[in-house]
Amino acid sequence: MNGTPNIDRARRSALKAGVLVLGALLAAGALPRQASAVPGNNGNGKGGCGQGQQTNGCGGNCFALGTLVRTREGYRPIETLAAGDEVAVHFGGFAPIKAMVSHTLNGVAGKWDGNPDNQPVVIRRGALGEDLPTADLCLTASHPVYVDGFLMKAGDLVNGTSIYFKKADGQDSLDFFNIELDRHDILDVQGAFCESLYRAGAERCAPLLGFDGGRSKLRSRLRSMTSLVIDRRQPIDIIRDDLEERGLGFARAA
Repeated sequence: MNGTPNIDRARRSALKAGVLVLGALLAAGALPRQASAVPGNNGNGKGGCGQGQQTNGCGGNCFALGTLVRTREGYRPIETLAAGDEVAVHFGGFAPIKAMVSHTLNGVAGKWDGNPDNQPVVIRRGALGEDLPTADLCLTASHPVYVDGFLMKAGDLVNGTSIYFKKADGQDSLDFFNIELDRHDILDVQGAFCESLYRAGAERCAPLLGFDGGRSKLRSRLRSMTSLVIDRRQPIDIIRDDLEERGLGFARAA
């Protein structure tokens, strides 16, 4: 009985490894351009999104308008916060906001404009654990979430069921916000844990895991695929695999 999830994991990883290889071949021109596209693990979205109009240095690391952040007064919409307000942080109780930053992401012809790192990702209620988050959470692909002691970018956790890319769906724009603190920390955002704004050169409060291009993703999938025989998965593989397995329940309920 315990072997079934491992077999399912190996099958999923083998399929997604094949998708990564095919995508690399298409990008390199090794296959005919007219070849039909193979569905990736983007789930509910595809195509680019982007930087939009930078207004305050937020870049691609932000939460969508309406996201609820825990403060001393309880959860408040992120757009209502200001410098000096105190927010709950994982490593220090409460900390005052140093600055609020923001940017606007524009929709063009049904797609999000610009850099794929800024593409909106939806983390569904309960995708990270029981009631984690407590409501669907929208943030940019490059924004790290805190899982099992590590930070991982939301885009690296996309599985197409419980975590997926958000389509533009005719929207003209999306407003995003983030919170800068004096010291980098983890915010309580709708019951989930996500990092505060990170500035280059600052000391991170937790290790950041990530994939370094397509080959890195392929090696990760191969480690997960062969884990049925010998498990040499790294923390980044295990976290992604566990969340994908949890996401299967979302797919069955759909």
